[in-house]
Amino acid sequence: MMPMGFFPLVLLGFLMPLDQGRALKVGQEWEFVGRPGDPHPTLVIVRIESLPKLGDVVHVSIRGVRIKNPHAPRGYSEDLAHMPLGRVALERSLTRLAHDSVALPAFESGYEEWKQARGGAFSISVREALDFVEGTLRQ
Repeated sequence: MMPMGFFPLVLLGFLMPLDQGRALKVGQEWEFVGRPGDPHPTLVIVRIESLPKLGDVVHVSIRGVRIKNPHAPRGYSEDLAHMPLGRVALERSLTRLAHDSVALPAFESGYEEWKQARGGAFSISVREALDFVEGTLRQ
């Protein structure tokens, strides 16, 4: 005879999602939900760390975007060297793994500046974070 508590535990196993989070790793290039002017944006994971006050932070470099930037020679930037995101926010934005391993872009300068400033991490989608960055650059 099966114990009474066994059946509910088995059912609970079926209700749990199989994907408890994507297997993110440094060097991966991902496609993500972009903005209307960024039809094929990608990001490269350049660093992953767990911080006491911020939790899991995934640092990425963004490619294939068009961020209005009055400081850029052409009036816009196509790449963003460093952007810190909370893991959950990043995972909600990802659509497809484009490459499992690519060469890391130069992100260290932005990372070091972020670290010295004791910066935070975006808890919004990558798309919303790009809008925020663009708005900040226009000020």
